[in-house]
Amino acid sequence: MALCFPRIALEALLRGRAPPEGADDPWAVAENRSVLVCNGAAAAAGVRPGSALAAAWALAPRLRVLPRDPAAETGALEAVAAWACQFTSRVSLEPPQAVLLEVEGSLRLFGGAGRLMARLRSGLAGIGFEALLAAGPTARAALWLARGESETLETLPVGAIAPAPEALALLHRIGVGTLGELMRLPRAGVAPRFGQGLLDELDRALGKIPETRAFFVPPERFSAQLELPAPVAQAESVLFAARRLLLQLEGFLAARQAGVRGFALSLLHRGAPPARIEIGFSAPRRLGENDFVLLAGPERIEAGWWDGEDVVRDYFIARTRAGSLSWIYRATEGWFLHGLFA
Repeated sequence: MALCFPRIALEALLRGRAPPEGADDPWAVAENRSVLVCNGAAAAAGVRPGSALAAAWALAPRLRVLPRDPAAETGALEAVAAWACQFTSRVSLEPPQAVLLEVEGSLRLFGGAGRLMARLRSGLAGIGFEALLAAGPTARAALWLARGESETLETLPVGAIAPAPEALALLHRIGVGTLGELMRLPRAGVAPRFGQGLLDELDRALGKIPETRAFFVPPERFSAQLELPAPVAQAESVLFAARRLLLQLEGFLAARQAGVRGFALSLLHRGAPPARIEIGFSAPRRLGENDFVLLAGPERIEAGWWDGEDVVRDYFIARTRAGSLSWIYRATEGWFLHGLFA
């Protein structure tokens, strides 16, 4: 099964931003004064990968441009791989935009390929990534199917197999537009024109020759950071980013079949020392096991002292088992739900 991330260069830099924050703002990542990738708002204005920045700004004057950060992309891909190890131990990286999972041994556990794909897609959205997913009989086939958003190799656009530019141009000149048309060409004529490497790639995709892959090993300890694209002053925005990190931690713990007795969340401030929030448990937890996880608090609120009806409450922000962010409080009578964040 292949997870392909065509916008990972942008997601690696923006996934700490809550959806309501400038949801309609056009964003792009640039490299060599041209657009590498853009979000939906920029695409709706006509911006396309490969567009010169000057042309992109002419189409979308409010376009916000970030420089490409290859280290952030690598870190994001490794974070996805560590999270995906909860579904199978045989996970491999396919830089710069894909992660591959060998899932044959996991299908029965997760209810089949369809249910596993749905769970992967939902979980990836939770940690801030939008993926193209595809399953195939081999790693190479799954990767090509995900890239080309095709259901069969025969109907796959030939460009999805990423041949060399000159090879792709020649294929188009001789009328080859799909992988099926390429496979029907005489093999004796393909190698001299396009190189033996192309035939080898085809044979790996079809399972005729093996493809050796190095499997990803999750780190011993979990450590992750999420850079916000702009300073924030609202707690909800910080909690949105924190929730993504916690979901990442849950996947990591499930992959290692481990639990934690506590974790620390550090908030970096401009012009002020970092704030460190430590959350502890009485026994090892995986977070998703509990009715809720406390994220911030307590904040004490006292009222009623003027009429003798004293009310003392300690408020917390928590995440429920269902994933909602809630505002709860502790009083002398016990714990109560005050409300849910929209």
